Amino acid sequence: AMAVVSSQDSNQHAKEAVAQSQPNGTAAEDKEINENETPDGPDAAMWQGWHVSTLYCIGVLLMFPFAILFLLLCFKSDPAAVDTFNGGEELPTLQWRLVQMSFLTCLFLDFISWLWTVDCEKSRLLYFVVIINGLPSVTYGLLAFGYAPILLDAHGRRLVLIRYVQWLFTTPSMLYLYSIVSYISSRELVTAMILETVVIITGLVASLLPFPAFLPFLAVSFGAFYAVMATLHRMLTRAICQVSPDDDRYRRALAGARLFMTLTWVAIPCVWVLACAHAIPPLLEETLYQFFDFATKAGLSCMILHSSIQTHSARQAADLRAALLDARQRTIDALRDAAVAKERFFAAVSHELRTPLNGIIGLADGLIAGS
Repeated sequence: AMAVVSSQDSNQHAKEAVAQSQPNGTAAEDKEINENETPDGPDAAMWQGWHVSTLYCIGVLLMFPFAILFLLLCFKSDPAAVDTFNGGEELPTLQWRLVQMSFLTCLFLDFISWLWTVDCEKSRLLYFVVIINGLPSVTYGLLAFGYAPILLDAHGRRLVLIRYVQWLFTTPSMLYLYSIVSYISSRELVTAMILETVVIITGLVASLLPFPAFLPFLAVSFGAFYAVMATLHRMLTRAICQVSPDDDRYRRALAGARLFMTLTWVAIPCVWVLACAHAIPPLLEETLYQFFDFATKAGLSCMILHSSIQTHSARQAADLRAALLDARQRTIDALRDAAVAKERFFAAVSHELRTPLNGIIGLADGLIAGS
């Protein structure tokens, strides 16, 4: 009975310790997670986690070839953008090939890491890594071999249409990968993914329209982008707040990831604005697009698969195990103290009762002998 009670007390102490170690906002969020869980057991949770993300990745990998095929059949390169652009400036074919090889190398390293990982939570993320590093490999390969159409936008710049198509498929997947570092509700995640799609589409429309017709679309694009960045910043800030104050190195790692994410994501629209204002030359614009496109995607895959940064569920499981061990040790110490107190009690009681009992026994023996 004491073993059963101590086991129940350990679990209760562990839950209380985890709740006390988290901020108020995190405890409320965990309560919301528990309320949203289905009563169908772990199979239902797996269906909501593993299978939904897997189906999403399979859908993206199936739709991307059709989108690329539609683009190649419906659009042809503009000779003004290829041959006579900026006084006969050549296309950066060599740069595109180098970027393609960089993405392929990163994808290969991620695959090797996936083969040797024992973390099931990180193992299933290979599908998203294939999307964020594999699709750009295809995109820059088509650009390097001259199959992708190059157009002129309304501002006299080269418009690499296939890059926008690639962003439509890769950036929502990147948002999902960022979401596993910290808790975020499904509604917030889906809203951020939709807003990111709005950012890309309205940005493309703003490139095709002249001044001042593109200004409303540009305003919508920047407004949606601000909402997406606010969601990303809130996710990583929430992850930092969930870390124990004693683990300062892990908090700094998450803070560095947040800074890297902010700089690389904000840089791309800044390049777009500078190029639209003709503040940077076309070759520098293309080089910056390639650099930040690779930095955002390769940096994210390295942060998730190769670094010590844990997913939200893995960190919760580690906190629960630590709390269980601590509560179990406290229960063992309490039982040991109770056993020592029991021994002291019986020793004191036996000492206090020995003298009067000996007197009573002596008087009884005398009465028996006298009778």
